[in-house]
This record gives sequence, C-alpha cells and structure tokens, in this order.
Amino acid sequence: QWREVDPRCLALSKIFNICLKLKDVPRAWKISNCILIHKKGDQGMIENWRPIALSNTIYKLFMKCLTRKMQDWCSMNQVLSSAQKGFTPHDGVIEHNFLLAQHIENATRQKNESLIAFLDISNAFGSIPHAVIFQAMEREGVDPEFTTMIQNIYLGSTTCVLTEEGPTDPIPLLRGVKQGCPLSGLLFNLAINHILVNIQGEQESHKILAFADDLVLLSHS
Repeated sequence: QWREVDPRCLALSKIFNICLKLKDVPRAWKISNCILIHKKGDQGMIENWRPIALSNTIYKLFMKCLTRKMQDWCSMNQVLSSAQKGFTPHDGVIEHNFLLAQHIENATRQKNESLIAFLDISNAFGSIPHAVIFQAMEREGVDPEFTTMIQNIYLGSTTCVLTEEGPTDPIPLLRGVKQGCPLSGLLFNLAINHILVNIQGEQESHKILAFADDLVLLSHS
C-alpha cells in the first residue's frame, strides 16, 4: 500500500518528476498482462473474448496525473468538439439524449423526413494507428514535449496474455490506444476530433453526436 509506505507521496513525486524530465517511463511500466473474459457465443472464436489489461499501478497513477493536465488544457483551449461527450469531465449523455429526442420531435411536428444513423466502429480503440494519434496531438497544438513523452511511452510497449498454460511471449503493441490507461480515452478523442469538426462545420443544427467511438449522424432530407 503506497499510502502506508509514502503517505505524503514524496517518493512518487520524485519518480514522476524524473519521468517528466526524461520524457519517458521505466521499461517495466510499459509491460502489461492481459486476461481474456468470455463475453458470449462460441469460445473458440477470439472475437467472443474481451481482453482486460493489467498495468503497473504506479504507471496508472502517473498517467492519471497527465490525463488531468491534458483535460484542463483541452477545456481551457476548447480543443475538443462540443459534439464529443465521452471521457470528458462532465456527463453529456443526458444532453445527447435530449438533442436526439428533440431532433425526432421536430421532424414529427414539422412532418419532415429525418435521418439518423448510428455508427459502430469495429475495434475502434484497438485499431487506430499510433501515427494518427501523434499527428492529431500535433494538429491540435499539444505541447511538443508532452507529445514526445507519449510517443516514448508507447515505444516498446508490450503485453502478455495470461493463459492456463502460463503467459505468452511479449506481444508488441503496434497500434491502438493502451487498454486500461487513463489517458487512452482522451487520446482517442483527439484522434477523431477533426472528423467531428469537419462534419459539424459552422452549422447551428446538430449534425453529429459522439460518445467516444459511438457516433450518431443527424440529417433532414
């Protein structure tokens, strides 16, 4: 228990400051273990299993600190599209539900044909290329030193799948945001932000609603 060993977090602060200075984290922090939880269906199909990553506790504390700083920066500079409500400090589900209901109600009242498309992006978090994430950080104006640190954190990251026969050999994480990392949701939001901005444009009526990778397109024919 870190609270018993380091109640004032002095040791953690020193470790975190060293990481910030070096713009990297210890190699051990880049290694995670993965367990598979059966969802439903044929157990012989890999898509019917949900991977759960088990990461270093100190790493997650460090990344939580970075996430808070990043969230504050995004809020202060209004970086993310207002259409995005996933992984944000405020719960936007109620707002999105209201806008969706309002869209349907207006179409019914005005007797207009309304189109609503719900998009399900297959393996969105696990398939996004790392280059897209880092390009998005640069495009949105993230501090270059912060971007470099995230690049270094992803560089050399691996995971081992825990099986009944023991752990697998380390598997390089070559694409996708890191599962279980506090910063992953925000990085994903940055990566798709330009899509939301381009679809919405300068129009007053809502054209797209997003909760992380769950997207809804709205249109009047």
